[in-house]
Amino acid sequence: MTTPGYVLFRLGDRVFATPLNDVREIVRLTGLQSLPGTQPPLAGVLVLRGTPLPVLDVREQGAPDEGDVLVMDVDRDTVGVAVDGVLAVLHADELPDGDPPARTLPSYVVGVRRYQDGPVLLVDLHLLLDVTAQGWTERLGQLTAQS
Repeated sequence: MTTPGYVLFRLGDRVFATPLNDVREIVRLTGLQSLPGTQPPLAGVLVLRGTPLPVLDVREQGAPDEGDVLVMDVDRDTVGVAVDGVLAVLHADELPDGDPPARTLPSYVVGVRRYQDGPVLLVDLHLLLDVTAQGWTERLGQLTAQS
């Protein structure tokens, strides 16, 4: 299955892309509410159209209310992933096929592309969460059980 396009985003000084199919929507990271008893990577919740959205923060050093949130479906839940900023939404042909990732890159990097003369790491958001936010599903389940 080919992707209709990509979401280009920034984490720190690196540029990443993920298939547009994996992102339900993009929202600004404003109004993040922390919850008692939560630990990183669960940064808190945003209220999105009246529904609480848990937000996981995979940024290295993000300001609490600055950046964007990639809203995605994980299993039967909807979660947000905080990033430093969404740069663009691209058609598939704007980010042509590139090289396979070097074995030294993390497992969530599934390809290397070029965009505007710079490298772009193509990532699988689900693997990114598994690797950078290990245990977040258990903590989220515990938090839900307490409420």
